[in-house]
Amino acid sequence: MPNTIRVLLVDDHEGFINAVLRHMRKHPWVEIVGTAANGIEAVARSEALRPDVVLMDLAMPEMGGLQATRLIKAQDAPPFVAIVSHFDDNEHREHAQRAGCDAFVSKLNYMQEVLPLLERLAGGRAAGEGRA
Repeated sequence: MPNTIRVLLVDDHEGFINAVLRHMRKHPWVEIVGTAANGIEAVARSEALRPDVVLMDLAMPEMGGLQATRLIKAQDAPPFVAIVSHFDDNEHREHAQRAGCDAFVSKLNYMQEVLPLLERLAGGRAAGEGRA
């Protein structure tokens, strides 16, 4: 079993957050340390909660995922940030990469993509390394 990995979920759609929470509870090595509904909350909660991973929605009110990713990546010892979006095309992936994200996850294949990613990161932390 992988090491426990601490995750901050960021999405403005409550139904999506609840579905992810329900699914993640089946995996005892995933600890959801908090949720945020926009980029402003995400930056503050990342600073306060110090998660290992931030799963960041791209399109949100007040502050979107790209700006929030830039700000989170400027924090001391920033977490791994995965941008999560329905907009899965080269242009959005490029913008996400330029903002400093570490990975891009399509919402269409969310659980199929996010669990192996988290598992890889949790396994990598066994050697004292926080990034895969």
